[in-house]
Order: sequence, then structure tokens, then C-alpha cells
Amino acid sequence: MFKNILVASDGSKCGDKAVDLAIDLASKYGAKISALYVMDFALDFSYDDLDDAGGAVLDEITAKGKEKDVVVVEHIITADPIQDMATMIRKINPDIAVFGAFGKSMDKEEDIDYSKIGSVAENALKVSKVPVILVK
Repeated sequence: MFKNILVASDGSKCGDKAVDLAIDLASKYGAKISALYVMDFALDFSYDDLDDAGGAVLDEITAKGKEKDVVVVEHIITADPIQDMATMIRKINPDIAVFGAFGKSMDKEEDIDYSKIGSVAENALKVSKVPVILVK
């Protein structure tokens, strides 16, 4: 059913849950994981800080994949996670994409309104040509 599962994560709580679900799906269907971390310079961090954070997130995804004998292909790119979403999905060419419903900006919130979703997740739903799973 699935051969290539895209999971995008910024290391947030929802992102971690998305990774766990994607790896479970990949294990069940014998698929590979295309793990994506986007270095977004709008966040006003240095290249080195973003690259280090992205490397750590991708290393964690790869380690989780190894625990379940799932191949993980890492993608770390510099892009606007909203404006460039359609291009990222098209170039990775997944059968399905898994995203956290919210990113790191919501990790500190105690009262998250789960009737809404974050801007990156919302855009993924709008522009993706493949099915998208959002994880809360």
C-alpha cells in the first residue's frame, strides 16, 4: 500500500507523535520513511543552530526507525515551510505524508485549542496531492 512515507518534524510534541505513527505505518507496510526537517530562517536562528537542531531531530527519527527495522532517508532543507510545501512534497514523492498538527511554538501552551491546526499543517492539507495524516 505504501512504499514511501513522508514525515516532517520540528522536534515538537506533535512532531514526535507524527514520527511514531509514520514509523509504525512503515513497519506494517514495509515502507521507507522520508524524514524531513525544514530550516526556516524566518525563525531568526543562525544557520548552525538550525542545522544542529535539524540534525538532532533527524538522528532521532533514524534511531526510531532502526528499532523497527525501517529504512529512514533524511532530508534537511532550507525553505519556507508554508510557501515551499508543495515543492517539498512533490520532490520527495511520498505515497502519504504525516505531519504534527502543531509545531514547536505550541509546545509551551497548556490549553491548546485542538479544534484548530497550525499554519504549516493547514497548508500541507491545502497543497498536498497525496493523502495527509495530521497527528495531535
